[in-house]
Amino acid sequence: MQIEIIKRKTEELDELADKIEELGIKVIKGIPFSHDPLTHVACGDYVWSIPSGEIKKNQRTFIKLYQKWYSISLQLVDEYLNKEREIEFKDIYSDILDYLQPNGREYSTDKNLFIDKFLNKYDIQRGILLSIPDIIEVKEMKLRKLISADFVETELEEAELLFNHEFTRGAGALAGVALEKHLETMCQLNDVSYKPKATIDPLATELYRNNRLDITELKKVQHLASIRNKCDHPEEITKEEVKELIDGAKKFIINH
Repeated sequence: MQIEIIKRKTEELDELADKIEELGIKVIKGIPFSHDPLTHVACGDYVWSIPSGEIKKNQRTFIKLYQKWYSISLQLVDEYLNKEREIEFKDIYSDILDYLQPNGREYSTDKNLFIDKFLNKYDIQRGILLSIPDIIEVKEMKLRKLISADFVETELEEAELLFNHEFTRGAGALAGVALEKHLETMCQLNDVSYKPKATIDPLATELYRNNRLDITELKKVQHLASIRNKCDHPEEITKEEVKELIDGAKKFIINH
């Protein structure tokens, strides 16, 4: 749910950025230069004039929209990205305003040079903002993987403990739970759909259909699933089979 909300918000902000960019180009193109050479000073001969009329109106609208975009975007950058990205995002702020409120002396009157500088800076800010949904998704994937790994490790440790104390059937059941949870996490991390409450065999089959397991791996997991099923039902189960299930589950989880 959170990732979808953030995606929508960043998309809305990027649409606003398109308008800001278009308006910024108009403002830079519209502000005239005046020729004012200074013979004894090593600086440009051209001075930005003070905007008026429609250009002044566009400039004020630009500043208002950019301030809105920047303030909202900064909250997202501060919340979801690292400090380096936040600093980079903030550092560009004054550059953007300088390009749209110019008051210095220039060597050239080629407006395309200034437009390119403005766009290059703004593209960096926009890129930082648009990276947020992907960063959140990566963080969530890492968290799911960590939680799953902790759960699986605990289940396998308990399975081995039960096995060592001759609770064979319970040990096999726990090893099966660990393998099932790991397969479920693999599906989630690889965007493989599966039915609710799917067990080992169906999960492995979906992973195989989506090229996440080869046929040899699938058959091995299906064999382990058949042992797990024997543990869950009043069928005869041997210690050797349960040991194979525990060892097989551990090996598969380590390799995947």
